[in-house]
Amino acid sequence: MANKKGTGMRGARVLKRPAGVGRLVRRLERERRVWSRPAEAEIPTAQAWRAGVAEGIRLAQVAVRKGA
Repeated sequence: MANKKGTGMRGARVLKRPAGVGRLVRRLERERRVWSRPAEAEIPTAQAWRAGVAEGIRLAQVAVRKGA
């Protein structure tokens, strides 16, 4: 029985990502931590805005990992 394209020897799917995806995900993680770090005496509007940016970065990480 021949292996299908994109599968390993045991039938598990081998995920091939373009070069640099790991580095991009690490960079996004670093940026997310910076944006989610609370500043001293921040007004609630700014705090909510920063939380939204951090969430957007997290969603971008998920999309990159999935290959979307």
